[in-house]
Amino acid sequence: MCIPWNVSQHSFRKIMSSREENETRIIILQGIIQQLMTTRSNELFKKLALTTSEFGIINHFSHQPTRSWTVSELAQVMEMNQPGITKLVANLIDKSALSATTDAFDKRKRHLLITQQGLNLCAETMEKLQPDIRLCFADWQDDQLTQFAEHNEKLMHWLDNHRL
Repeated sequence: MCIPWNVSQHSFRKIMSSREENETRIIILQGIIQQLMTTRSNELFKKLALTTSEFGIINHFSHQPTRSWTVSELAQVMEMNQPGITKLVANLIDKSALSATTDAFDKRKRHLLITQQGLNLCAETMEKLQPDIRLCFADWQDDQLTQFAEHNEKLMHWLDNHRL
């Protein structure tokens, strides 16, 4: 939310309720966190076999390794355009992380599955990221991590169920 140029922050706060201030603060903080995490991830992934986008896809597959996905389904769930997903899928097939089989009824459609190589690559990547993940949360108590995870899951589910 942008504060109009002619409204001071002090008078703007009087307009907003305490709840609205907290909601706005959370959205702003989430945006900043997203930006900082993107920069950090991009640096970390420079040293790894996968890009952040490739990892996002195989990580998605790893949660249900026996489920197949089409490019269209992936584009929708990953909120990316089809050409972008198609390119990433091609890279992952080249790396033997995904396999593709042609649909029996529609030859234009391919069903994608994660391979054992893809599962291994996903696990290896997570293992290599673990030291940085531990570093991020080193000062957090276990109960704080649990609460934070629960709140983030609640927000994620709401966003997932209310896509624009």
